[in-house]
Amino acid sequence: MKLLLDYDLNTLINVLEPFGHPKYASKQIFGWINKGRDFDEMTNVSKEFRERLRQDYYAVGLTVEKKLTGKDGTVKYLFRLNDGNFIESVLMSYKYGRTLCVSTQVGCRMGCTFCASALGGLVRDLTAGEILSQIITVNRDFDDEKRAVTNVVLMGSGEPLDNYDNVIAFLRLVNSPNGLNISYRNISLSTSGIVPNMYRLAEENMPINLTVSLHASTQQKREQLMP
Repeated sequence: MKLLLDYDLNTLINVLEPFGHPKYASKQIFGWINKGRDFDEMTNVSKEFRERLRQDYYAVGLTVEKKLTGKDGTVKYLFRLNDGNFIESVLMSYKYGRTLCVSTQVGCRMGCTFCASALGGLVRDLTAGEILSQIITVNRDFDDEKRAVTNVVLMGSGEPLDNYDNVIAFLRLVNSPNGLNISYRNISLSTSGIVPNMYRLAEENMPINLTVSLHASTQQKREQLMP
């Protein structure tokens, strides 16, 4: 089963073309999935076509399993993925808007001694659409407020640059004017220091913010903390 949110608008149009679906209807479906709507909620798409899609595709990437709200308004989400795995996201509110910390992998293989994400090792990478689904689902949780999430940090479970291709695809999707249209300037990617992919990222010409987790002032100590 594939996730429709993994596709940008033009790719989705091409994917649905063999179904005999007109271009305008593909744009309608693209609009629905970017609002976190499942097939049953796509009221302007024929029931027959929705059932055909349901056989091979997911419309949503995850569901909210649990939500905890702190005294300062911070909200922690536990999401269940379609394969039964779990990830977390954290929403933080500031004067300038709301920032969502998203996960990029189920688990992590970096082995940092201070991080709970590494305890079970890496289970699998998230797809671009699964990373995007975290933002879309939180937007819907705020009664479809158009800009509920204004800023994004890739600092949840997983090492973003260890899931390079999917993370780059996500960045293009979330920045797309046809989608959520979140500015690259409002996105921060945190890495433990995957140097070859840091160079690759620099060549993508995406003006996102890059942060590097050091956690020690000497290389010897850092290697102990972050093997």
